[in-house]
Amino acid sequence: MTTEYLDWPEPGWFALGVMRRKARKWDWVALMVDVDPDSADPDSPNNIWERTRQRWLIIPGKHRNRDAACDAIEGMMTTRH
Repeated sequence: MTTEYLDWPEPGWFALGVMRRKARKWDWVALMVDVDPDSADPDSPNNIWERTRQRWLIIPGKHRNRDAACDAIEGMMTTRH
């Protein structure tokens, strides 16, 4: 399995969790997930794992704690007009 990192959240994806990229560092990543409704297997429609896509999103900047990193990812995901 290859780890894929994103630079910006894709539309329709949401953050499932936030964690440090390396221990004792101020770099953070967010696990982004999306469920693709078109890829559902008709034989097992309740198997969510077959339809879930996931990527790591690098949260830009240095953040001292999880709350600051969560605020940063929330700001990135806010719709701007």
